[in-house]
Amino acid sequence: MNVAKRKLALLLPVMTLLAALVSACGGSNNNAGSTAEPSASPGAQSSTSAPVEGSRSAGGLQVPIVADKLELSLWSPSGGNFRGTNFNEKLSFQQMEENTNIHINFQHSTEASAEAFSLLMSSGKLPDIIYNDLWGTDSGKYGAQGALLPLEDLIDQYAPNFKKILDSHPDIRGQITSPEGHIYYLPNLVLDSQDLTQMFPQVRSDWVEKLGLTMPQTTEDWYNMLKAFREQDPNGNGKKDEIPLVTVNLENIMMLFAPAFGVEYGFFVDNGEVKYGPNDPRFKDVVAYLNRLYKEQLLDPNYLVDTTFQTLTEKVTTDVAGAWFGWSGSYMGNFTTLMEGKHDTFKIAAAIPPKGPNGDQRHVSFRWQAAAHGLAVSSKTAHPEEVMKWLDYQYSEEGILLNNFGVEGKSYDLVNGEPVYKDEVTHPTNGLTNTQELLNHTIGGGSWATVADTRYAEQIRKANGQTENPLEIYKDYIDFDAKLPPVQFTAEENEIVVPLMADIQTYVAETINAQIMGRQSFDDYDKVMKQLEQMGIGEVLKQYQAAYERFKGK
Repeated sequence: MNVAKRKLALLLPVMTLLAALVSACGGSNNNAGSTAEPSASPGAQSSTSAPVEGSRSAGGLQVPIVADKLELSLWSPSGGNFRGTNFNEKLSFQQMEENTNIHINFQHSTEASAEAFSLLMSSGKLPDIIYNDLWGTDSGKYGAQGALLPLEDLIDQYAPNFKKILDSHPDIRGQITSPEGHIYYLPNLVLDSQDLTQMFPQVRSDWVEKLGLTMPQTTEDWYNMLKAFREQDPNGNGKKDEIPLVTVNLENIMMLFAPAFGVEYGFFVDNGEVKYGPNDPRFKDVVAYLNRLYKEQLLDPNYLVDTTFQTLTEKVTTDVAGAWFGWSGSYMGNFTTLMEGKHDTFKIAAAIPPKGPNGDQRHVSFRWQAAAHGLAVSSKTAHPEEVMKWLDYQYSEEGILLNNFGVEGKSYDLVNGEPVYKDEVTHPTNGLTNTQELLNHTIGGGSWATVADTRYAEQIRKANGQTENPLEIYKDYIDFDAKLPPVQFTAEENEIVVPLMADIQTYVAETINAQIMGRQSFDDYDKVMKQLEQMGIGEVLKQYQAAYERFKGK
């Protein structure tokens, strides 16, 4: 589509990622770690020190950062695919400490949840640095409350690597600037436009071939393919045990099918107007389509119960799942690796976004250059200069290499000047997937405040038997004009949006699931829209429209 190509052309590639892939690696938490307090009391002044004797430049940043070892505290989820208990077990952070002379006391929450983060922010005991998946929307709120430091002046003075990126990519500054004009967090960055795609539809292509089908192009093609999966025994065991379409949540299925009917499950932009999918009359057609799939057992009847990646993995690896919507690495790559040597014909292929009955066709699971997740600086830190320098190191060439590849000689070797993972990382023999093994060595470029390196994706993809990049096919279906950008709300807007949307989202989830499963009728969808109006969706949309227009004016 022309709009997509025009918009993508504006995003100048530099070095990057397949953030989707890696970002899926660091999503949830496991174990508690250090409980260190901030380095000093609030209000203490950071000492400005001269360059350390014998220091060197890392992109204009002098390292070591300090002459005497400095300890800083950092709160972060530990990540569901990380098998350790503390990030200091990762060789990349050990090497980073040696290079910067700064030791990080990691505080790991027991789970990656809004509750855990909320408890931290309300505790009054903030660490120096705080990770959050939702800084894109939360940073302005907590910054206005005084919990976070505004970083723009610190960036200008002490962050030559990050400042260079902002100067080269001015769009990024707008994506991370609060309504009041402050930058409160440093994000994960994707600078290569073709790597912006995140999750995408994946199909058992060996089943497609076995049944004499072709990869689906339209919503009706999807229905016919899923019906064939259900009725024609593609796994060949003589049982009708196939689950044609599996998922861990309703949102993934909505990202697959809702755009084919011209809407989304959440907020989107239609000719410059912010809209909310369930409040659009076209959304009824999405519900009707999914009800058809559910009623004929083409959509997993347990999708509301089996909501973990483990349950989905079991369905795929026991040869009963036919299609899903997921990441390149932790889904497509992971499943391919797990089935290697166990299934002779197992093969997964990416499918294009389905075209709907009115010609709508759009891929919506992609990100902006600056992600919502990243690292913010607590206002309680006694060392803002040193903290900013440590954060800037993450965006230096060697910091990007450490975060994406780990330590040379340990997890990768330089071959003709290019980092190449060792075989024990790409093909582990210890029972771990290569994603899990890699996260023993490093943080993963797509889940940290750094620049994600596209060479990571290429190598892991090839190690998983994917000779072609499945994400390349989606660039022609991306429309930035229809994507709601990472808008930030003023404190007043937030006071309206947050409580109203808490009730609205609960109502929508309960109602839409009930209609998909046939417990409620979708014939009179006007009733749902009337209820949403009564619950205040119109007022919410006013705030979103104001934030959107403010964002576009930056």
